[in-house]
Amino acid sequence: MGKAVATYAAAKGAKLYMVCRSEGRAKTARDEIAKDTANEDIKIILADVGELSQVRKAAEELQSAETKIDCLVCNAGALVDTRKLSSEGYEITFASHLLGGSYLLSELLLPQLKAADDGRVVFVSSGGMLSEKFPGWKTAIDNDDSAPFDGFKQYAYAKRGQVILAEENAKIHPEIKWVSCHPGWASTPGVDESFGDQQKYLEPLRNAWEGAEGIAWLMATNGKNLESGAFYLDRAPQSKHISGLFMTEGSRTKNSREEVDDMMANLKKAAGLE
Repeated sequence: MGKAVATYAAAKGAKLYMVCRSEGRAKTARDEIAKDTANEDIKIILADVGELSQVRKAAEELQSAETKIDCLVCNAGALVDTRKLSSEGYEITFASHLLGGSYLLSELLLPQLKAADDGRVVFVSSGGMLSEKFPGWKTAIDNDDSAPFDGFKQYAYAKRGQVILAEENAKIHPEIKWVSCHPGWASTPGVDESFGDQQKYLEPLRNAWEGAEGIAWLMATNGKNLESGAFYLDRAPQSKHISGLFMTEGSRTKNSREEVDDMMANLKKAAGLE
C-alpha cells in the first residue's frame, strides 16, 4: 500500500520522498513509479524507522533539502510472531509503528510541516487497534522477556498508540492536521505473511489500491475537509472504540487522561526530546 500511495502522489505531480529500508527494493520501486507516472522527481531516503538514530539521520537529510513538507504519511511497520528488539532495546513493532516511525519522525519534521500552507500528518493505523487500549509503558515496549510474546497484541498496542498520538497532536499543534486511518483489510504481502491461512477470516480483502485510496484522499483533500485527530476509514471519521456483537460504541479500550499523559511523556523521553 505504501507503494500505491507513493504512485498516487507521483501521478499528481508531487515531489516525492520515499523512506525505505532496502536500497535495492527502493530503487526498483522508484523506477517503476517514475515509469508509470512520468514523474522523475522521486528521491529515496534510506532508513529503518524502528531505529531512532536512523530516523534522526533521515529527518536531517530531508530538512537539508526542503524548507516545507505538505504531507507526511507514516506507513512503515511490521507484524511479527517472535520477539525482536531494535538496537536501542525496543520491541520492533512498537519502535517502527509508533516510537520512531510516527512520533519521532513527525516531531523532528514539525518546522517543515508548519511551514506548509495546509500541512498534515497521516498515521496509517489499523482496525486491529480496536481490540486493545494502550497498555502500561513497560508492556507497550515489551520490556518483559519472561512473558510469552504476542505479536498481534503488540501490533494492536502500537496502532492504538498512533490513534491517540493523532488526537493529542491535534491539540498540541493545531496549525497542522493530524489524522489516523484504517485502510481496510487489504491483500498485501505483509498480511499474507502475518495471517497465512487465517486471512480467510478477513475476507473480502481489498487490493493494494483499494486499501490505499482512503490514505490518498487524506493526503490530497483540502485541510478544511479533515477533522483533525479523527480516525478515518474510506474518507469518513469512524468510532475509535467499539464492542459487542453489534459493534457499538464501547468503553473497554478507552484510556484515561492520566494514561494518555503517561504515554506522551514516555514517548518524549524515549525519543530523547526532553
